[in-house]
Amino acid sequence: MNATVKQFVIRHLVGAKANQVEEFDFNGHNELTLGRSNDSDVQFDPEIDTVVSREHGKIVKEGPLAFVLIDNNSRNGIFVNKIRVKGQTPIEPGDEIQLGNNGPAFIFDIDPRPAELMPATRLVEVVKPTNEFVPLEVSESTPIKTGIGKQTFERVISTERSKSRRTLWAAMAAAFVIFGSLGFVFWNSTREEQAELDAKYNQALQKQQEEARIQMVALQEKVEQGKPISTAAIASANTDKVVKIFISWELYEVQENEELYHEYRPDAQGMFRPLFVQTQNGIEPYLVTKKKSLVGLPVGSTGTGSGFVVSSDGQILTNRHVGAAWKTRYSGFAWNNFPGFLVQGLDKTGQPVLAKEPTVGAEQIFGWVPSEATMVDGRPAQVEGRNKYLKVVFANTSQPYEARLITPSQSHDVALIKVDVNNLAPVTLKDNYGSVKAGEEIIVMGYPGGAPQQRVVRKSNDPFKPNAEVFEVASPVTSPGHVQQVVASSTEFSTKQSGFGDSYQLDLNATGGGNSGGPMFDEKGNVIGIYYAGGGDARQGIISFAIPIKYGMELLKTPKSE
Repeated sequence: MNATVKQFVIRHLVGAKANQVEEFDFNGHNELTLGRSNDSDVQFDPEIDTVVSREHGKIVKEGPLAFVLIDNNSRNGIFVNKIRVKGQTPIEPGDEIQLGNNGPAFIFDIDPRPAELMPATRLVEVVKPTNEFVPLEVSESTPIKTGIGKQTFERVISTERSKSRRTLWAAMAAAFVIFGSLGFVFWNSTREEQAELDAKYNQALQKQQEEARIQMVALQEKVEQGKPISTAAIASANTDKVVKIFISWELYEVQENEELYHEYRPDAQGMFRPLFVQTQNGIEPYLVTKKKSLVGLPVGSTGTGSGFVVSSDGQILTNRHVGAAWKTRYSGFAWNNFPGFLVQGLDKTGQPVLAKEPTVGAEQIFGWVPSEATMVDGRPAQVEGRNKYLKVVFANTSQPYEARLITPSQSHDVALIKVDVNNLAPVTLKDNYGSVKAGEEIIVMGYPGGAPQQRVVRKSNDPFKPNAEVFEVASPVTSPGHVQQVVASSTEFSTKQSGFGDSYQLDLNATGGGNSGGPMFDEKGNVIGIYYAGGGDARQGIISFAIPIKYGMELLKTPKSE
């Protein structure tokens, strides 16, 4: 199996190398050393990543597909998926590794990743939770400088002692003059260049829009003539309308405006177990504010999803578990640490009093929705979720645009978000849920996490940020298939409904985590559904599900009083 794997891949999320990707020969490296030392395989910046030790740790390949992360007694420790490592721990491709609290973080991966190590797709009717999102490869987190290393400190002192105050002030004055002159020259010389670039961009955009319009006219003519439309034609006409979405969200206590953590405590063997509390609504995680947390994990997640343009002014439909993930089933628990402790009360210092033995199983908390939490610090409280960031990248580009949540649906897994970009070409929506039959051909487009990712090295033309950077290009995937059956709920407001509510069951096999929120087209190029879940395997068969587009169209209507 290892003969098919070509490279170790390190995708930097946070730190001086954020958004950069490093690759190492899989068969030529049995270990990757991590640190600020010049001898480190994965070397971190000695001036910026100051929480990293010179020889912080290493990743060791113990077998063809077996890996272990070792902490070299580093001062600030190593965290795997937000949990601190004690000595060493097994890791898998896709795990997030962070050197020191608030230090640089990266995703450990191998390329190509074997099928058995692919990230799990969000399942709808399982009793064991799985992750919906693949590891995030873009982050806007800023590294926090917590101190200066010994060598850096000595170098600064030595340099400053050799300067007189008079020379220092003279140098500073000269620098201001030089940079002021350069800034003026640069600004003056680039105005015309920028205007020329803007003009070229507008011309290219107009050409792209005209080509899309011509394609849509041609498709419409075929529809009117009753001619079939190929999968390639539908994909070509709609590629620019399908976007990749990057998300990161957190849960907050409203009154104190504090981020919330889920607390963990060690058992008799030193294993950290999650804490839970019994409420009138059932068992829920024992949450505390960040400033009161002793050992906890932040409630939230990062990941990717898909969406599609539904208006020329930048409105985009996606899943609720993408645009407002705190309003859906939570999968961010450290599942391997179950069972958990039930909190029986608070002591005089306000710390939780635990049951003698951990008894709360994963099945008892599976299905918990963060926005429905009722207790914080052992007391009734109101919580709300917030997107730390919500970014949209258009097909075959790498430029992210800030987006905002407009509204999540109250009745299905749909959300409406918006990006401030105009003159976009929207998809064509068609609500035909009542007439769709089993066996009809459909096409789903999106950005499944298991698909190979294209990257581009982009040279910087900014003199104040000259280093080239590596960016991921959003590469949409087209998945043709069929409707296997139409799953209907009993009535709109009935309390007795199917486990899915209204859904299309599909036979797709090329989708997965990250495809959530992608459009489902009929054979004539109309969007009739939104992909939202999948499950199964090669033995059981791959089954996917899509939401009827009527639930998305409801969010586009002008609100009216009931």
